[in-house]
Amino acid sequence: MKCLECSGDKFEEKKCRFTPEVKGEEVEIIVPAMVCVKCHAPLMNDTQMNQMRKAAADAYRKTYDLLTSEEILHFRNLFGMSQAAFSNYLKIGEASIKRWETYFVQDASQDELIRLKCDEAYAEYSALNVHWKSHSPDIYSAKRCFSWELFKQAVKYLIGVTKSPLFLNKALFYADFKHYQLYGKSITGTRYAHLEYGPCPEQYTNLFNFMLQENMLIQ
Repeated sequence: MKCLECSGDKFEEKKCRFTPEVKGEEVEIIVPAMVCVKCHAPLMNDTQMNQMRKAAADAYRKTYDLLTSEEILHFRNLFGMSQAAFSNYLKIGEASIKRWETYFVQDASQDELIRLKCDEAYAEYSALNVHWKSHSPDIYSAKRCFSWELFKQAVKYLIGVTKSPLFLNKALFYADFKHYQLYGKSITGTRYAHLEYGPCPEQYTNLFNFMLQENMLIQ
């Protein structure tokens, strides 16, 4: 191997900063390369070039909150599936799996499919989201569609002034109820279930678990 700049033939492997382009956007990565001892120009062998492509694709994925190649591979290994079996499970071509596990970036709809069929928590949240969107505002939701963002903000505020999940659930109910009394609709649009120790948000266990997964609550 000879340096393209000075024709030198002595190299050292070092980590170098590059800004390759992915889908028309530059990403910044640091990956191994062979650096010319004489002029310090970087050069890559085939293995390093593949590492750069994969690192660039994953950097782009992280920017847009897409699953990385390692995360996709993790799901496939979690199910103990070959690439062929995994592609059949997802109902997509095997070539797509091979590309996504290397340096080709999946689009947002493909990413959603993988999460829905491989990530249990994500699938549960999606099912709840369908439930929320399929129920129009009525008296049980105090005339407001459920708002996940408002629910999270209400929990974050009230958790600091309540002693336990029991009191937190009651505080959420009374905040929504009082707002309904004053303004004709609740704050969060949450539907409440009548339990032994008082009102609780429907699916409150799942809702709090989602907040834990988003690092909005500490267990």
